[in-house]
Amino acid sequence: MRITGGMVKGCRLARIKGTNIRPTSDVVRSAIFNILGQALNGCIVLDLFAGTGSLGIESLSRGSEKAVFIDKSKKALALIQKNLSLCGFEERAILAQEGLPDGLARIRDLDCAPFDLVFIDPPYGKGYIASTLSNLVDGGLLATDSRVVVESSTGVDDDLPAKVDDLVLELTRAYGSTVIGIYHY
Repeated sequence: MRITGGMVKGCRLARIKGTNIRPTSDVVRSAIFNILGQALNGCIVLDLFAGTGSLGIESLSRGSEKAVFIDKSKKALALIQKNLSLCGFEERAILAQEGLPDGLARIRDLDCAPFDLVFIDPPYGKGYIASTLSNLVDGGLLATDSRVVVESSTGVDDDLPAKVDDLVLELTRAYGSTVIGIYHY
């Protein structure tokens, strides 16, 4: 697993074997950033269900100002910290241990919101997508014109809602069994 673009393109990220962390593949990550655009200068990013941190770290590599990584697993957060260190981005990151989607209510306390770009990569088939999107909107965590990227899978019961308040699904793409939805707020 490598960073696919930006300042630290090619940097190899650490992974933990034997855990339930499912990192976004390099191909899917590259496709996401091809859709979003290569330069994310000045963006404030929120990486939810962060796992390895690859999506948030990729955004930092492409010019984001700051990334906040949220995961409930201590092992995942330790892995993200290691990956941030490998890439030299420790100073531009905040890590927090929270159970999601309910833990979004406490993210405001980090004093980083509103976010310009949000990544949501929840465990598949758990029904977390709609409630996470709703909590982002209800919590006032999204900046005007922000984008939210949601990762799901074909064959699981995790529909991407067409609209959550003013958050509108603009694009879906499938890459093998991975489905990406991009929302605009």
